[in-house]
Amino acid sequence: MKRSTILYMLLIFLGAASCRKTDLTVEQERNSEIRSAGDFIRNNYDLSLLAAALQQTGYLDSLNATDKLFTIWAPDNNAFNNIGIKSASDFKAMNTDSLRTAVKNLIIPNRVYITDLPSQLDNIYTALGGGPLYISVVVQGKNADAYKTSVSGCDVYDAPKRNIALRNGVLHVLQSVPKIISSNIQDFIAADTSLTLFAQLMKKTGQWDALKTVQPLTVYAPQNSVFLNYQLTADSINRLDVKRYRPVAFNVYTLALQQHHLFSNDLQLVGGANDRLLIDGYGVAPAKTITIWAPNGRWGYHGPNNIGMAGGDAGKDFQLNNGVLHRINNIMLYPDSLLIK
Repeated sequence: MKRSTILYMLLIFLGAASCRKTDLTVEQERNSEIRSAGDFIRNNYDLSLLAAALQQTGYLDSLNATDKLFTIWAPDNNAFNNIGIKSASDFKAMNTDSLRTAVKNLIIPNRVYITDLPSQLDNIYTALGGGPLYISVVVQGKNADAYKTSVSGCDVYDAPKRNIALRNGVLHVLQSVPKIISSNIQDFIAADTSLTLFAQLMKKTGQWDALKTVQPLTVYAPQNSVFLNYQLTADSINRLDVKRYRPVAFNVYTLALQQHHLFSNDLQLVGGANDRLLIDGYGVAPAKTITIWAPNGRWGYHGPNNIGMAGGDAGKDFQLNNGVLHRINNIMLYPDSLLIK
């Protein structure tokens, strides 16, 4: 199955373009002349942040080439806003080469409509930036305009914001911004100053090395503020006698190092809201909101019942070389309720 601020900034894009814009919902077949990809993006208000990113990297006009075909997975302005991207001033220090790789990771060669994609989770496609992109499609009814579709954890809008025909390709609009980072999970955590206590917990519980070598993994990492809210400090974590606790108290965050590659919307895609993974008798339903059932069948019994993604879209679905990491806004289980008696 499925860092610091500097690294995070490499994932996202520069803001604000001006000029006369058209509406994404205009049906393309009604236009007297179908535009090329670059011109379509440049002239649609809802894609102005993406247009600015492409323009800054000198790549926007390249998308008007008539000797190539492109499929573009285009985050709209709202997707960027949801991760805190409001204007160009947010990214003045951004590295152009890194930005170029990020935008090229939104594009795959050839023209691919939703109906061209196999109906399954995690079809792997190589993007122009190296990717990979994990594209999932779940058939729902007979109309491809309503098939549930996701790209590396980012939902694709329904029609008319998908299958937009272009002179040199096709464009599908995304509701979130993909976070594709060329790093393993251990290195990502080590570089993220908001996850230092989680890194310490992983080392203390003997899971740290596996975060570099095992794949695929799915990791749920509480931010430092979460641990501090429960009086779990660097000193108290260092003094933990982990042998006094059931292993699930701490390995629940790595799903016991089981090999899973889980984006936050996978269960939603397949309609498996009641599906769960078993970790030492505990059932974990990993989604945008995480639910955990105790062995007695009660959920929220040994842990909080409000576990979600830290910062919403900004915290979920970091696609790394050996799996997926989510920053979460609560602990998953109360350690003191899992003391071995």
